[in-house]
Amino acid sequence: MIEPPSALGAVFAFIGGACVGSFVNVVGYRLPRELSIVTPGSMCPSCAHPIPIWLNIPILSYLALRGRCLMCRAPIPMRYPTTELALAAAAFYLYLAFAPGDAIARFTLCAAIYAASLIDYDWRIIPDAISLPGIPAGFLAASFLMPEIGWKMSLYGILLGGGVLFAVGELYRLLRNREGMGMGDVKLMAMIGAFLGWPAVLFTLFVGSILGSVGGVLVGLYGRRANADPAHASESVASPQPLPDEANQADVPLLQTTVPFGPFLSFAAAIYTLFQPQLTRWYLSS
Repeated sequence: MIEPPSALGAVFAFIGGACVGSFVNVVGYRLPRELSIVTPGSMCPSCAHPIPIWLNIPILSYLALRGRCLMCRAPIPMRYPTTELALAAAAFYLYLAFAPGDAIARFTLCAAIYAASLIDYDWRIIPDAISLPGIPAGFLAASFLMPEIGWKMSLYGILLGGGVLFAVGELYRLLRNREGMGMGDVKLMAMIGAFLGWPAVLFTLFVGSILGSVGGVLVGLYGRRANADPAHASESVASPQPLPDEANQADVPLLQTTVPFGPFLSFAAAIYTLFQPQLTRWYLSS
């Protein structure tokens, strides 16, 4: 049974996580468009009308408005409340499962990789503004806030995370004469290694590769059906334009379908971030 102070703290952690999730949505929308993430305030991506503070409450505003903008009645993408709820749940769990400093460091990583995933999914890029500052931040967090990681494991994680993917990408380029791994993924893995150490890099690469393989097949199959179905042709006003290499996606062989790898790596890293103690105990006992 959770003591009252812990229960109250968990509630505040949930609320704080939801607010960070709202900010992550702003970063995911504005950063790749080279817009300020500070000003102006929140606005509807369809009609550009400013959103009043009383309608900018994470999760609750979406429910109260029934998923539509109050001004123009355009549908609000489901990703907005999903992001807020996911990071709220992550903050709630981390508060209960880890020491305060460790929980803050892990939540920071969760927010960073979530923002990177949103942008990579939409634009096929992982901005340096997220991954590069995250590398020294992760090293400092591992050194001072995460005693089970420490600076040595973090340093090895940076070298392994960045080095392995870079080597794989270069090998693929030499063998196939085409880019197979973007530098954004390399920097993302270096950031993950900085926060969580080299064991997390191995776990993330293994699990992320499995998820990416399955996801790649599903995206390839779904993409062909979507291109053939006029019902899937319309897109939200806020959605980015199709990328050049996706213009003829239906003509690309299934195994060569372009799929962003960042979201799969991020999802695997999030699993390790939240459940590292359980995974470690399971591995040592097996």
